[in-house]
Amino acid sequence: MTGQDLMERIQKNVGVPWQSQRTDGDADGIYLGKPETVVTGIATSYAATVEVMRRAVASGKNTIICREAPFYSRGERAPIGYRNAPAPPKEVIENDPVCRFKKDFISQNNLLIVHLVDNWDARTTNGQVSGLAHSLGWEQYSANKAGEYPAAFGFFQPPQTSLGALVRSVSEKLKIRGTRVIGDASSPVRSVALSPGLLLVARAEQILRTQPVDVVIAGDAVEWEAGPYFQDLVNAKKAKGLVLLGNEASEEPGCGQMATWLKTFITEVPVDWIPAGEPFWTLRSERGAQ
Repeated sequence: MTGQDLMERIQKNVGVPWQSQRTDGDADGIYLGKPETVVTGIATSYAATVEVMRRAVASGKNTIICREAPFYSRGERAPIGYRNAPAPPKEVIENDPVCRFKKDFISQNNLLIVHLVDNWDARTTNGQVSGLAHSLGWEQYSANKAGEYPAAFGFFQPPQTSLGALVRSVSEKLKIRGTRVIGDASSPVRSVALSPGLLLVARAEQILRTQPVDVVIAGDAVEWEAGPYFQDLVNAKKAKGLVLLGNEASEEPGCGQMATWLKTFITEVPVDWIPAGEPFWTLRSERGAQ
């Protein structure tokens, strides 16, 4: 199976018309590498970090399917349009020492880097929500009909607990240390919305209009908007709190779900999830580790 064969099989099985309208250079498909490269194994991950690439190579895998493109700058952009901003000029990548290191590593190890986000998110059931729910062991608590998540968020009714206990449980299950919270730790929690990734105020409003919830668990937020918004919600007794796991920590379980999905139609080579890992630690968590 070549990289081109892999892409054709993904397009055939994704279950929605293939979306490739992006003009920013980050459209779904083979981002780096040659389409004729023979696939020896597949790793899914939030991002093709140096460590993820090293672990993939060590395990005999030369293809990484990731949610985020391997390079960083997309130029100046407003938060709401961050995915549609122009790709950085070629010379920016070529002159950046970290980007050069990654490009050389990819070339030397004959790697294929595949970007898959828009079409994955367009599927009937949102794999990012179902992946996060699975990692939390919350499938049985789903308030969505038939446990499906057609939108980029899902509703859950876990056993009643406090906000503080909920945060501890979620952090332990996901093995993360950088969780941030708005709300009173003693507040009772009966219903939760999961919204992996970036939470804009418009998305938060949509969640709260769709179904009453006590707490929204998301990845990241535009702090100067979402912070005051949820502070006001809590003080107005319209919600109990906001929990921010970190964008990568909230999105990574969906990449595990992607590996499970790929295995349903790819059997020639091994397919595994290699998490990029939580990039942050806090002073308090570091002291606790000592």
